[in-house]
This record gives sequence, structure tokens and C-alpha cells, in this order.
Amino acid sequence: MYQRDVEEIKRHVASNPQGLVDVVEFVLCTIQAGLSTVKAQRQDIKANGLRSKFLWGQKAEGLAYAKANKEFLWAKALEISERGYGDVDACVEVIELFMKIPNLGMVKASFVAQCLGFDVACIDSHNLKRLGLPPTYFAINKKAKPATNRAKIVRYVEFCQNLGSEYWWDTWCEYVAGNQANRSLDSADVVSRYHVECVTM
Repeated sequence: MYQRDVEEIKRHVASNPQGLVDVVEFVLCTIQAGLSTVKAQRQDIKANGLRSKFLWGQKAEGLAYAKANKEFLWAKALEISERGYGDVDACVEVIELFMKIPNLGMVKASFVAQCLGFDVACIDSHNLKRLGLPPTYFAINKKAKPATNRAKIVRYVEFCQNLGSEYWWDTWCEYVAGNQANRSLDSADVVSRYHVECVTM
């Protein structure tokens, strides 16, 4: 699933900067929302722009930032990827890049990076629950020194790479398939393909 679907998302992003905006919008839509709702959210955003009811909190600000800076973010992400998708420092740098987008913390910035093929993962509330870890386990304190937070990001990347991005992608899809928020996505394969459909729609 991972090999097939992340490669397709990577190709979508590689074509032009709007592809990256599509990924960012997709990830913003997944925040505190069931994955199965994302297509409807993106359709509403297409119709209503930044006034969409789904862009609550800082989501509208995050999408506006991504659109305004799409050429820079896209070019920088591609430049970083040339150092290797599994290089720890490259993964840390691309996460820091996407954390500049309002409403994207370390975990969701990592999700954007994962969709681009970097060897990181979205260790979200579902993953923390199945790991038996508290919700704040990977929390970043924005008031902490940059070096302190960078060290946390390094540890996060190393944690993800211990099993690898493919493991986290595929097992997450298996874990959420058919759950209360995703009853229409009834298999891991359907969940994984839905990521691609949401990004490229």
C-alpha cells in the first residue's frame, strides 16, 4: 500500500507547487476529523475558499500560508529530498520547514513529509493509543529553545525510522479501517487509496 500510494502522491507533488498545497490542505483537513470526511471538506474548501466552515481555528491561516509560500516550500522540500529521504538531518529539516505552516505541529508536519516520501510518520493519537503512550508524549513546547525542540524532532525521526515509514503507514491504515469514524473505509487498502484520492481530487 505504502509503496504504491506514496509514490503516486510524490508524483503529484513533483509536478508543480500546487501539488504540495494539495497535501497540506489534506493534512489540515485530517486534524481532529475522521479521515472519511476529508473529500467533503476539500470540496467545501474548493467552493468557499478560506471561508469554508471546515477551516476552523488556525486551519485557514495554515492553508493561506501554504498557498502564499507554495513556490518556496515546494522548491525547498525538493532540495532537501536530494540529500536522501531517509537521511535523519534531511527529515528533521523538512519537518521544521513544514512546522512554519500555522496549525501544523511536529506530528502533522511529519505527515506532510511522509506523504512526500520522507522516512518519517504521523504518530498521531491513534498510534499513541496503540503504543500505550500518553497524548503529550511527542509534544513540542513552542517557548523552548530552538536547540531543545530540534533535539526532540531528531528523537522523533529516529523513533519513526526504527520501524520505518512504510510500517507506520500500512499499520495505521489497518488500525483505522472500518472504525467508528471511517466505516465507509472498510479495509486497509481502501484507507490507503483514499489518501491518494483526497490529495489528487
